[in-house]
Amino acid sequence: MLIADPGLPTDIVREICESLPSRLHREVSEQVDWRVRKLTASVIADEQVDASELAQLVSEQLEDVEEDWDLGVILTDLPRRQGMRPVIAELSRSRKVALVSLPALGSMRLVERAGDMIVDVIAALTKDGRENPPETLTAGERITPGQAAAAKAPDRRDLPDRYVVPGLRGHVRLVSGMVKANRPWRLFTSLSRALAGVFATAAFALINSGVWQVCDFLGWWRQNVLALLCVAALTTWIIVDHGLWERPDGDLPRARARLYNLVTAVTIGLGVLCLYAALFVTLTAASLLMLDTGAIAAVLKHPTEPIDCLELAWFVASVALVGGAFGSGLEDSGAVRNAAYGHRQRQRQSNNDPSAEGES
Repeated sequence: MLIADPGLPTDIVREICESLPSRLHREVSEQVDWRVRKLTASVIADEQVDASELAQLVSEQLEDVEEDWDLGVILTDLPRRQGMRPVIAELSRSRKVALVSLPALGSMRLVERAGDMIVDVIAALTKDGRENPPETLTAGERITPGQAAAAKAPDRRDLPDRYVVPGLRGHVRLVSGMVKANRPWRLFTSLSRALAGVFATAAFALINSGVWQVCDFLGWWRQNVLALLCVAALTTWIIVDHGLWERPDGDLPRARARLYNLVTAVTIGLGVLCLYAALFVTLTAASLLMLDTGAIAAVLKHPTEPIDCLELAWFVASVALVGGAFGSGLEDSGAVRNAAYGHRQRQRQSNNDPSAEGES
Protein backbone atom coordinates (compact mmCIF):
# COMPACT_ATOMS: atom_id res chain seq x y z
CA MET A 1 0.00 0.00 0.00
CA LEU A 2 1.36 3.41 -1.02
CA ILE A 3 0.07 6.46 0.85
CA ALA A 4 0.93 9.88 -0.54
CA ASP A 5 0.32 13.38 0.73
CA PRO A 6 -1.84 15.54 -1.54
CA GLY A 7 0.07 17.55 -4.15
CA LEU A 8 3.52 16.62 -5.43
CA PRO A 9 3.79 13.28 -3.55
CA THR A 10 0.50 12.13 -5.09
CA ASP A 11 1.70 13.17 -8.55
CA ILE A 12 4.92 11.18 -8.10
CA VAL A 13 3.11 8.07 -6.84
CA ARG A 14 0.77 8.28 -9.80
CA GLU A 15 3.76 8.25 -12.16
CA ILE A 16 5.61 5.32 -10.59
CA CYS A 17 2.69 3.17 -9.46
CA GLU A 18 2.10 1.41 -12.78
CA SER A 19 5.71 0.26 -13.21
CA LEU A 20 6.35 -0.48 -9.52
CA PRO A 21 5.10 -4.13 -9.44
CA SER A 22 7.46 -5.14 -12.26
CA ARG A 23 10.38 -3.36 -10.54
CA LEU A 24 9.63 -5.12 -7.25
CA HIS A 25 9.41 -8.47 -9.06
CA ARG A 26 12.75 -7.82 -10.76
CA GLU A 27 14.72 -6.14 -7.96
CA VAL A 28 13.24 -7.45 -4.69
CA SER A 29 11.72 -10.92 -5.12
CA GLU A 30 10.54 -12.99 -8.07
CA GLN A 31 8.63 -15.37 -5.77
CA VAL A 32 6.12 -12.70 -4.69
CA ASP A 33 3.00 -11.68 -6.60
CA TRP A 34 3.40 -7.90 -6.19
CA ARG A 35 0.24 -5.79 -6.18
CA VAL A 36 0.33 -2.05 -5.46
CA ARG A 37 -2.55 0.07 -4.16
CA LYS A 38 -2.31 3.84 -3.79
CA LEU A 39 -4.05 6.14 -1.37
CA THR A 40 -4.08 9.92 -0.99
CA ALA A 41 -4.14 11.13 2.61
CA SER A 42 -2.51 13.87 4.69
CA VAL A 43 0.10 12.89 7.26
CA ILE A 44 -0.25 14.67 10.59
CA ALA A 45 3.14 14.45 12.29
CA ASP A 46 5.75 16.67 13.84
CA GLU A 47 9.14 16.61 12.14
CA GLN A 48 10.87 15.51 15.35
CA VAL A 49 8.39 12.81 16.39
CA ASP A 50 10.02 9.52 17.38
CA ALA A 51 10.15 7.01 14.54
CA SER A 52 8.36 4.34 16.57
CA GLU A 53 5.46 6.70 17.24
CA LEU A 54 5.35 7.64 13.56
CA ALA A 55 5.22 3.95 12.64
CA GLN A 56 2.22 3.54 14.92
CA LEU A 57 0.56 6.60 13.35
CA VAL A 58 1.04 5.21 9.83
CA SER A 59 -0.11 1.75 10.89
CA GLU A 60 -3.31 3.16 12.41
CA GLN A 61 -3.99 5.08 9.23
CA LEU A 62 -3.56 1.92 7.16
CA GLU A 63 -5.90 -0.01 9.46
CA ASP A 64 -8.80 2.03 8.06
CA VAL A 65 -8.09 0.73 4.56
CA GLU A 66 -10.63 -1.91 3.54
CA GLU A 67 -8.25 -3.86 1.30
CA ASP A 68 -5.74 -6.30 2.73
CA TRP A 69 -2.13 -5.12 2.70
CA ASP A 70 1.19 -6.61 3.74
CA LEU A 71 3.55 -3.60 3.50
CA GLY A 72 2.81 0.10 3.86
CA VAL A 73 4.94 2.95 2.51
CA ILE A 74 4.05 6.59 2.87
CA LEU A 75 5.50 9.41 0.77
CA THR A 76 5.24 12.81 2.45
CA ASP A 77 6.28 16.33 1.53
CA LEU A 78 6.77 17.21 5.20
CA PRO A 79 10.41 17.80 6.16
CA ARG A 80 11.62 15.24 8.68
CA ARG A 81 14.70 15.85 10.82
CA GLN A 82 16.72 14.09 13.48
CA GLY A 83 17.90 17.12 15.45
CA MET A 84 19.09 19.29 12.54
CA ARG A 85 19.87 16.45 10.12
CA PRO A 86 17.36 15.76 7.34
CA VAL A 87 15.70 12.34 7.49
CA ILE A 88 15.44 10.54 4.18
CA ALA A 89 13.58 7.38 5.27
CA GLU A 90 12.18 5.65 8.35
CA LEU A 91 11.35 1.96 8.66
CA SER A 92 9.58 -0.19 11.22
CA ARG A 93 10.13 -3.87 10.37
CA SER A 94 7.85 -5.12 13.14
CA ARG A 95 4.90 -3.09 11.80
CA LYS A 96 5.94 -3.51 8.14
CA VAL A 97 5.60 0.20 7.44
CA ALA A 98 8.03 2.83 6.17
CA LEU A 99 8.03 6.55 5.49
CA VAL A 100 9.97 8.39 2.78
CA SER A 101 10.43 12.16 3.22
CA LEU A 102 10.34 13.74 -0.22
CA PRO A 103 12.21 17.00 0.62
CA ALA A 104 15.34 15.11 1.70
CA LEU A 105 15.58 13.62 -1.80
CA GLY A 106 16.37 17.06 -3.25
CA SER A 107 14.90 18.67 -6.35
CA MET A 108 16.65 16.88 -9.23
CA ARG A 109 15.39 13.61 -10.79
CA LEU A 110 12.77 13.51 -8.07
CA VAL A 111 10.51 10.87 -9.64
CA GLU A 112 13.47 8.56 -10.23
CA ARG A 113 14.89 9.07 -6.74
CA ALA A 114 11.51 8.56 -5.08
CA GLY A 115 10.94 5.37 -7.06
CA ASP A 116 14.37 4.02 -6.11
CA MET A 117 13.82 4.87 -2.45
CA ILE A 118 10.39 3.22 -2.34
CA VAL A 119 11.80 0.04 -3.90
CA ASP A 120 14.67 0.02 -1.42
CA VAL A 121 12.55 0.53 1.69
CA ILE A 122 10.26 -2.28 0.53
CA ALA A 123 13.32 -4.47 0.04
CA ALA A 124 14.49 -3.57 3.56
CA LEU A 125 11.05 -4.36 5.04
CA THR A 126 11.00 -7.81 3.46
CA LYS A 127 14.40 -8.79 4.92
CA ASP A 128 14.61 -10.42 8.33
CA GLY A 129 18.05 -9.04 9.17
CA ARG A 130 19.09 -5.45 9.76
CA GLU A 131 22.44 -5.72 7.99
CA ASN A 132 23.35 -4.71 4.46
CA PRO A 133 20.62 -2.16 3.71
CA PRO A 134 19.87 -1.40 0.04
CA GLU A 135 22.23 0.91 -1.82
CA THR A 136 19.96 3.99 -1.81
CA LEU A 137 19.58 3.81 1.96
CA THR A 138 23.33 3.60 2.46
CA ALA A 139 23.55 7.11 1.00
CA GLY A 140 22.08 8.14 4.33
CA GLU A 141 23.46 7.52 7.80
CA ARG A 142 21.46 5.09 9.97
CA ILE A 143 20.59 6.47 13.38
CA THR A 144 20.49 4.07 16.32
CA PRO A 145 17.22 4.54 18.24
CA GLY A 146 17.56 6.27 21.57
CA GLN A 147 16.92 4.79 25.01
CA ALA A 148 13.29 5.94 25.01
CA ALA A 149 12.58 4.07 21.79
CA ALA A 150 14.52 1.04 22.99
CA ALA A 151 12.48 0.94 26.20
CA LYS A 152 9.26 0.66 24.19
CA ALA A 153 10.50 -2.23 22.07
CA PRO A 154 9.90 -5.77 23.37
CA ASP A 155 12.96 -6.91 21.44
CA ARG A 156 15.57 -5.54 19.09
CA ARG A 157 13.49 -6.28 15.98
CA ASP A 158 10.83 -3.74 17.09
CA LEU A 159 13.30 -0.88 16.98
CA PRO A 160 12.71 1.41 13.98
CA ASP A 161 15.43 2.54 11.61
CA ARG A 162 15.90 6.19 10.72
CA TYR A 163 18.24 7.27 7.91
CA VAL A 164 19.55 10.83 7.73
CA VAL A 165 21.55 12.71 5.08
CA PRO A 166 24.48 14.26 6.95
CA GLY A 167 26.46 17.43 6.30
CA LEU A 168 25.90 20.37 4.01
CA ARG A 169 24.64 18.10 1.23
CA GLY A 170 21.72 17.08 3.39
CA HIS A 171 20.71 20.66 4.20
CA VAL A 172 20.96 21.76 0.56
CA ARG A 173 18.86 18.77 -0.49
CA LEU A 174 16.27 19.51 2.18
CA VAL A 175 15.82 23.17 1.25
CA SER A 176 15.78 22.51 -2.50
CA GLY A 177 13.36 19.62 -2.00
CA MET A 178 11.00 21.74 0.08
CA VAL A 179 11.08 24.47 -2.56
CA LYS A 180 10.34 21.88 -5.27
CA ALA A 181 7.41 20.55 -3.21
CA ASN A 182 6.06 24.11 -3.02
CA ARG A 183 6.08 24.21 -6.85
CA PRO A 184 6.98 27.91 -7.14
CA TRP A 185 6.16 28.02 -10.85
CA ARG A 186 2.49 27.64 -9.90
CA LEU A 187 2.68 30.85 -7.90
CA PHE A 188 2.89 32.68 -11.23
CA THR A 189 -0.71 31.72 -12.05
CA SER A 190 -1.82 32.81 -8.56
CA LEU A 191 -0.60 36.35 -9.19
CA SER A 192 -3.13 37.22 -11.87
CA ARG A 193 -4.02 40.61 -10.39
CA ALA A 194 -0.37 41.40 -9.81
CA LEU A 195 0.24 40.42 -13.43
CA ALA A 196 -2.43 42.89 -14.57
CA GLY A 197 -0.84 45.67 -12.55
CA VAL A 198 2.62 44.82 -13.87
CA PHE A 199 1.58 44.87 -17.52
CA ALA A 200 -0.43 48.09 -17.09
CA THR A 201 2.63 49.80 -15.61
CA ALA A 202 4.89 48.33 -18.31
CA ALA A 203 2.68 49.44 -21.19
CA PHE A 204 2.74 53.05 -20.00
CA ALA A 205 6.49 53.06 -19.27
CA LEU A 206 7.48 51.48 -22.60
CA ILE A 207 6.25 54.41 -24.68
CA ASN A 208 7.34 57.16 -22.28
CA SER A 209 10.29 59.19 -23.60
CA GLY A 210 11.29 60.12 -20.05
CA VAL A 211 11.71 56.44 -19.26
CA TRP A 212 13.96 56.11 -22.32
CA GLN A 213 16.21 58.87 -21.02
CA VAL A 214 16.43 57.41 -17.50
CA CYS A 215 17.23 53.97 -18.93
CA ASP A 216 19.98 55.45 -21.11
CA PHE A 217 21.51 57.17 -18.09
CA LEU A 218 21.54 54.14 -15.79
CA GLY A 219 23.87 51.78 -17.64
CA TRP A 220 24.14 48.02 -17.20
CA TRP A 221 25.46 47.78 -13.64
CA ARG A 222 22.70 50.01 -12.26
CA GLN A 223 20.20 47.93 -14.21
CA ASN A 224 21.43 44.81 -12.39
CA VAL A 225 21.10 46.46 -8.99
CA LEU A 226 17.63 47.81 -9.84
CA ALA A 227 16.42 44.40 -11.03
CA LEU A 228 17.58 42.71 -7.81
CA LEU A 229 16.00 45.42 -5.64
CA CYS A 230 12.67 45.23 -7.47
CA VAL A 231 12.49 41.43 -7.27
CA ALA A 232 13.37 41.59 -3.56
CA ALA A 233 10.77 44.34 -2.98
CA LEU A 234 7.92 42.39 -4.57
CA THR A 235 8.97 39.18 -2.79
CA THR A 236 9.03 40.98 0.56
CA TRP A 237 5.69 42.67 -0.13
CA ILE A 238 3.95 39.36 -0.88
CA ILE A 239 5.40 37.68 2.23
CA VAL A 240 4.45 40.56 4.53
CA ASP A 241 1.06 41.31 2.97
CA HIS A 242 -0.08 37.68 3.20
CA GLY A 243 1.43 37.00 6.63
CA LEU A 244 3.75 34.22 5.44
CA TRP A 245 6.61 35.00 7.84
CA GLU A 246 6.77 32.48 10.68
CA ARG A 247 7.59 33.61 14.21
CA PRO A 248 8.93 31.17 16.80
CA ASP A 249 6.51 30.27 19.58
CA GLY A 250 5.65 27.33 21.79
CA ASP A 251 4.45 25.21 18.87
CA LEU A 252 7.12 26.31 16.39
CA PRO A 253 10.78 26.11 17.48
CA ARG A 254 13.19 28.78 16.29
CA ALA A 255 15.18 26.38 14.06
CA ARG A 256 12.07 25.21 12.24
CA ALA A 257 10.80 28.78 11.85
CA ARG A 258 14.10 29.73 10.19
CA LEU A 259 13.85 26.75 7.84
CA TYR A 260 10.25 27.53 6.88
CA ASN A 261 11.05 31.22 6.33
CA LEU A 262 14.04 30.41 4.13
CA VAL A 263 11.98 28.04 1.98
CA THR A 264 9.10 30.51 1.76
CA ALA A 265 11.42 33.35 0.70
CA VAL A 266 13.07 31.19 -1.98
CA THR A 267 9.71 29.92 -3.23
CA ILE A 268 8.14 33.38 -3.50
CA GLY A 269 11.36 34.76 -5.00
CA LEU A 270 11.36 32.09 -7.72
CA GLY A 271 7.69 32.78 -8.42
CA VAL A 272 8.46 36.49 -8.81
CA LEU A 273 11.41 35.65 -11.08
CA CYS A 274 9.04 33.63 -13.30
CA LEU A 275 6.81 36.69 -13.49
CA TYR A 276 9.83 38.87 -14.24
CA ALA A 277 11.06 36.55 -17.01
CA ALA A 278 7.65 36.42 -18.68
CA LEU A 279 7.36 40.20 -18.52
CA PHE A 280 10.87 40.71 -19.92
CA VAL A 281 10.26 38.40 -22.90
CA THR A 282 6.93 40.09 -23.65
CA LEU A 283 8.35 43.59 -23.40
CA THR A 284 11.36 42.70 -25.55
CA ALA A 285 9.07 41.47 -28.33
CA ALA A 286 6.79 44.51 -27.95
CA SER A 287 9.66 47.01 -28.02
CA LEU A 288 11.19 45.45 -31.16
CA LEU A 289 7.82 45.50 -32.93
CA MET A 290 6.44 48.86 -31.74
CA LEU A 291 9.39 51.18 -31.13
CA ASP A 292 11.43 52.79 -33.87
CA THR A 293 15.14 53.12 -33.11
CA GLY A 294 15.16 56.41 -35.04
CA ALA A 295 12.53 57.90 -32.73
CA ILE A 296 14.47 56.75 -29.67
CA ALA A 297 17.70 58.18 -31.12
CA ALA A 298 15.99 61.56 -31.63
CA VAL A 299 15.07 61.69 -27.96
CA LEU A 300 18.41 60.39 -26.64
CA LYS A 301 20.43 62.45 -29.13
CA HIS A 302 22.76 59.58 -30.09
CA PRO A 303 22.52 56.58 -32.46
CA THR A 304 20.64 53.56 -31.14
CA GLU A 305 20.62 49.85 -32.01
CA PRO A 306 18.16 46.99 -31.45
CA ILE A 307 20.11 46.02 -28.31
CA ASP A 308 18.94 49.32 -26.79
CA CYS A 309 15.38 47.98 -27.04
CA LEU A 310 16.55 44.98 -25.01
CA GLU A 311 17.98 47.28 -22.34
CA LEU A 312 14.77 49.32 -22.32
CA ALA A 313 12.64 46.17 -21.88
CA TRP A 314 14.86 45.13 -18.98
CA PHE A 315 14.48 48.50 -17.26
CA VAL A 316 10.72 48.65 -17.80
CA ALA A 317 10.29 45.09 -16.48
CA SER A 318 12.12 46.06 -13.28
CA VAL A 319 10.06 49.22 -12.76
CA ALA A 320 6.78 47.44 -13.56
CA LEU A 321 7.36 44.93 -10.76
CA VAL A 322 6.89 47.77 -8.28
CA GLY A 323 3.47 48.44 -9.81
CA GLY A 324 2.70 44.74 -9.53
CA ALA A 325 3.28 44.86 -5.79
CA PHE A 326 0.08 46.82 -5.34
CA GLY A 327 -1.90 44.28 -7.36
CA SER A 328 -0.50 41.36 -5.39
CA GLY A 329 -2.26 42.60 -2.28
CA LEU A 330 -5.57 41.72 -3.91
CA GLU A 331 -4.70 38.08 -4.58
CA ASP A 332 -6.46 35.10 -3.03
CA SER A 333 -4.54 34.61 0.21
CA GLY A 334 -5.18 30.87 0.22
CA ALA A 335 -3.49 30.42 -3.15
CA VAL A 336 -0.42 32.41 -2.13
CA ARG A 337 -0.18 30.85 1.34
CA ASN A 338 0.18 27.39 -0.16
CA ALA A 339 3.79 28.46 -0.79
CA ALA A 340 4.38 28.47 2.99
CA TYR A 341 5.15 25.15 4.73
CA GLY A 342 4.04 26.42 8.12
CA HIS A 343 0.60 27.34 6.78
CA ARG A 344 0.12 23.94 5.15
CA GLN A 345 1.17 22.10 8.31
CA ARG A 346 -1.27 24.14 10.43
CA GLN A 347 -4.02 23.29 7.94
CA ARG A 348 -3.30 19.59 8.32
CA GLN A 349 -3.36 19.80 12.10
CA SER A 350 -6.54 21.90 12.22
CA ASN A 351 -8.38 19.60 9.82
CA ASN A 352 -6.95 16.38 11.35
CA ASP A 353 -9.38 14.47 9.22
CA PRO A 354 -8.55 10.83 8.52
CA SER A 355 -10.78 10.77 5.43
CA ALA A 356 -8.86 9.82 2.32
CA GLU A 357 -9.49 9.16 -1.28
CA GLY A 358 -8.53 5.63 -2.29
CA GLU A 359 -7.56 4.47 -5.72
CA SER A 360 -6.77 1.06 -7.07
